[in-house]
Amino acid sequence: MRDRSVRIGALVWAIGCGGGCGPSEDGTDGASGATGVTGVTGVTQGMTMTGVTGVTGESTGTESDSGVPTSGGPGNATDEPTAGVTSNDSSNPKLDLAMADFGAPPPGEGCTKVDFLFVLDNSISMGDEQQNLANSFPGFISTIQSQVQAQDYHIMVIDTDDQDKWGEKWDKCHDKCMTDDPGDGCLTVYFPDIICGMEPPAPEPCDQTLGAGRSKGAGGPPIACPIDDGLRYMTQDQADLPGTFDCVANMGATGNSNERPAEALLQALGPQTQAGGCHPGFLRDDAVLVVTMISDEQENGSPGTPQSWYNDLLALKGGNETAIVMLSLNGDAETMGQECIPTAKMVEFVDYFGDRGIIDSICAPDYSPFFQEAVGVIDYACDEFVPPG
Repeated sequence: MRDRSVRIGALVWAIGCGGGCGPSEDGTDGASGATGVTGVTGVTQGMTMTGVTGVTGESTGTESDSGVPTSGGPGNATDEPTAGVTSNDSSNPKLDLAMADFGAPPPGEGCTKVDFLFVLDNSISMGDEQQNLANSFPGFISTIQSQVQAQDYHIMVIDTDDQDKWGEKWDKCHDKCMTDDPGDGCLTVYFPDIICGMEPPAPEPCDQTLGAGRSKGAGGPPIACPIDDGLRYMTQDQADLPGTFDCVANMGATGNSNERPAEALLQALGPQTQAGGCHPGFLRDDAVLVVTMISDEQENGSPGTPQSWYNDLLALKGGNETAIVMLSLNGDAETMGQECIPTAKMVEFVDYFGDRGIIDSICAPDYSPFFQEAVGVIDYACDEFVPPG
């Protein structure tokens, strides 16, 4: 870690979304009526922490007389509101970052490896957000390489369903063409029509598996991305890493509307990273895991609760709390006027990670400031990491 004074303040941003949010699932403009704010970091340890206000009319923290939440959620309360919080004036969006000082060097042994997992919503409202992530990645990884001591990376992107619309249409057309005459057309939505007898190859099983690392971009059939060695994740030695990440992250907004990001996360780091899974070897015991979850919907599809998701993820890292950083860009496109506000479940989930968790609005026009702040958290977590054994 080069600088232990890390800026990880509470971000409160009055956003009228403007075109920052994509269309909602029904095709309407997800930004209409948005007044969103965000604002939260899950940072403790000698610093204050705010909750998110405006999430379905609730706050995840308690409020002071001024109305500013003063606790971040389970087990992470503070006595004073974070300094630097701006007012929610939608006519004049503001960003104010409080300064936090982690103080003396942490006692950990430090990390030499980092596993980056991006859990990216691929539903119909997510096209702009996918591009925003792809645009922000080159600066993010460049800063990681220059500021974080670990230089051995695994980088993987997953989506939030087990079968996108291309897989659904292929199955439907294949079944139809089994009984139709060759040359008959099978009409498809989003993709070129399929001609019986000229069907493209069937999707690979891992392309239709929840939590499997993605190796393809958008299209029908999806285009293959040039990941080295035929893997479903990239490494620090990947040829044209920014370009390859862009290919995978721009996966297309053709997923199902019942997103399951938490379940996808646990599948990706559980059975799919084991022998016989779709990306064996991605998750390493001696690496810090950095998860970035990006979705514009409330998490209603995954079984369990934020507490159980946290417990299950922690178990996958051997109970080592120093081994996980949780980042989230979130909002709720289904709630008119609330599209830019992180949802209650995701706020609670991120808050369990304490000073290793940050959440912000998915409606931000540029994710670079969020990822710049995240580098400080990753750097500190890497320094504090205690390897297993």
